[in-house]
Parts: sequence; C-alpha cells; structure tokens
Amino acid sequence: MKKFKIGSLIALLLGLVLFTGLIVNADEFTNVGSLYNKAVNENIIAPNLYPKANWEKDEISTMRPSYEEYKNYDSSITYESWLELNNYGVMADTKEPVLQLKTPAESNIRLRTAQDNIDKFCRDTQAGDILVVGGDFPTGVLGHAAILNADGYVLEMPGGSNWAHGIPDNNRQLPKRQWITEHIKEWTSVYRIKDTNLARQIAKFVDTHYYSTTGSATKDIHLDYLLDWRIKLKNPNYCSKLVWQAYYYGSGSLPVMKEVSSAAYIVPTALPNAFDSRYAPYFVGKY
Repeated sequence: MKKFKIGSLIALLLGLVLFTGLIVNADEFTNVGSLYNKAVNENIIAPNLYPKANWEKDEISTMRPSYEEYKNYDSSITYESWLELNNYGVMADTKEPVLQLKTPAESNIRLRTAQDNIDKFCRDTQAGDILVVGGDFPTGVLGHAAILNADGYVLEMPGGSNWAHGIPDNNRQLPKRQWITEHIKEWTSVYRIKDTNLARQIAKFVDTHYYSTTGSATKDIHLDYLLDWRIKLKNPNYCSKLVWQAYYYGSGSLPVMKEVSSAAYIVPTALPNAFDSRYAPYFVGKY
C-alpha cells in the first residue's frame, strides 16, 4: 500500500511539473500582439512596411518555430528576448521585414526576372560587400549573412540542420553567381562601406584568415559552425559573427565597429547597426 501511495505521489508530481511547463510555454504566446505594439512604439517596426496582420502571420508560421528551435541551443531564453534579439523580424536600418519572399507581383513591379536579378547582382557587388538574406534558415535565428571576400566570391558559414550541436568545417567560398542563384527565391540586401580601399583590405583579410592563408581557392582554414556568445573568438563561428569579425579585426586600429563586451551575439538583422556611425555601411539595394 505504501509503495502504491509513493508511486502515485511521484506520478502526480511529475504530472504537475509537465502541466506547469505547458502552461508557462503557452503563456509566452498569449499576448504576442502586444510585443508587436511595443516594437512599433520603440520605432523598431514601421507599420507601413510591416502591417500587424502580416507580422502576426509570420510570427505564427516562422518566428515561433524558429524560437522553439533556438531553445535547443539556449533553453533559458524567453520568446520576448528572442524577438528582441532578432529585432522583431526587421532589418535594424531599413526596417524591411526579413521574412518576405519574392512573389511574381513583386518581380513584375521591379521589372526583373530571376536571371536579370542574378546578372544585376553579379554586376553590382564587389569585394567587402555585406550580404543579408531574408527568409527562414535552419539556425534558430532569422535571416543569414555573408561577405564578398573578393569581387567574384562569397564567403559564408551556411550552418545546417545540426546547427544547435555544432557543424564541423562549415566555412565555404562560392562564386557569387552560384551563391545568388542558390538564394534567388529570397531577397538579398547588399550593404557597402564608403571607403572602397578599406573594404578591399577587409575582403583580403577575411579571405586569408577565414578561408585560405595563401588567398587561393584551396581551403586550408577550417571553422566549425556553432552559435557562440564569445563574439571575439574565431572558432567556432556563425554567419553574422564571421561578417562582424571581418570588419572588427580586418580594419586594424580603425574604430569601424561599435565596441561590444566579450560576451555578445550578433544576428544578421543587427549587422548594419553594429558599425560606428563614421563607417556605417549604406544600403546598395535588394536582389
């Protein structure tokens, strides 16, 4: 009889813990609309660019699942903190939504076919350019970032399905035509600093410190992918951290980037605002 009572008590306690966990999890999503209003009041979201109905649709279909995936990496984070980390799904400078995919209507408005877009991207981009891709990627955060390490090549940490536990040897270089072709369904925002010589210096630095020590097509630097709060540590790395480090370390003694603590996390949507105002990149265009 005592064994039965003890067993029943344990089962009851476990049930309460599970039920309580479900309630806490559900509570995170009870007043999500108020978080949108908060972002609008704080001038993070522009309602004319991202109406509440559109944001709520993306929140349910993409943001919430991405958050749940991110919790595999950091179970202590709250949904509100995760939204703040990802700038509520908009670019920090232009306030453009990062989850917008291209539609036939938008293609007609911009009078560019997919091939036109690819060709224009290849003509317009140059060494040192920062690329921020909209859309949902399997990394627990919104968007993706990369950098042109030469006029014709893109360097990136693409991540992958096992991102939460780490992916060995993840850094890669692609010809930029191949890279944009792989991302042609998403919008890619291109950013560029005004000092072309500095941009080329940084491109060479990131090429020889994050891909090939000889600056050749032969890869001899191998970086693991992992979301890591040690922002100044080279390995492991992730997409937007690599771009941030390229400008932080590649600019030498110049104060190109805003100073951060040794424990920080930079997401793709926040990259444009991570620069010191004197070196802030300008928005080249969307492709």
